[in-house]
Amino acid sequence: MGRRGIRGGGDEESVPEINLRVPGPWRSPGELAERLATEGGGFRVDGEFIVSDKAGSRFDWGVSPHDDELHELFAGNGRSTEEEVDRVAAHAVKVHLSGPGGSPDAARAIMAAATALLKAGGYGVMVDNSGNTHGVEDWMALAGDAQPGGLYWAYVSMAGGSEEVFSAGMHCLGFRDAEARVPNIPDGPGREEIGFLLHNFLGYCYQSGIPVNDGDPLGDEESALFRARHRPCTRFPAGTPYHNPYGVWFLEPIGEED
Repeated sequence: MGRRGIRGGGDEESVPEINLRVPGPWRSPGELAERLATEGGGFRVDGEFIVSDKAGSRFDWGVSPHDDELHELFAGNGRSTEEEVDRVAAHAVKVHLSGPGGSPDAARAIMAAATALLKAGGYGVMVDNSGNTHGVEDWMALAGDAQPGGLYWAYVSMAGGSEEVFSAGMHCLGFRDAEARVPNIPDGPGREEIGFLLHNFLGYCYQSGIPVNDGDPLGDEESALFRARHRPCTRFPAGTPYHNPYGVWFLEPIGEED
């Protein structure tokens, strides 16, 4: 795959870190270790790491106490049932998983570790790199590729307001994020249409294997309304979970560059 066309930017060699949070019922490290060993599908606790001997993977882990507001994030994302939100509200502890991202394989590997924690009693998964939250049923479906593009929908979110829309989380998969302004023109595309366009564009970048280059039109030259322009990621500071070291695509309305 033409990574130079997809990534680019001054700090493209940086490997982003994926950070996941799994709220659950565990009252002690020993309880978590026991349940993971018996129910986690081959994952186990090894000191400061959660490891899979079969996959040859290991991830840093730690814990933080109950969060009174966490369930509201799960409720607001629309990917959890009411029962799942209630369980998140009653969580005893949050397990934090972290490991290298920057490729679909890396994102899939830590996804498997989070899945093991759900099998061991976890109540859901929050992706700190994008703000996505998933109930158990939704996460399991995405992890099992029961939904097309499951890996993409697990990690990538879309946000914005009346004037702009932007994505977050694509660096987990090794790609640039995207953003666009909402055109202030009569009968022009609104926020939802721009978000749909960004999702389609990012899905193409992720799944097609065809490189996107700075200045490429979205579609053919005659019918395209936007042109992809590469910019560094300045929306989120470097070193924070949302920061994309590969940069972003800004979808520039064709004609604006003139």
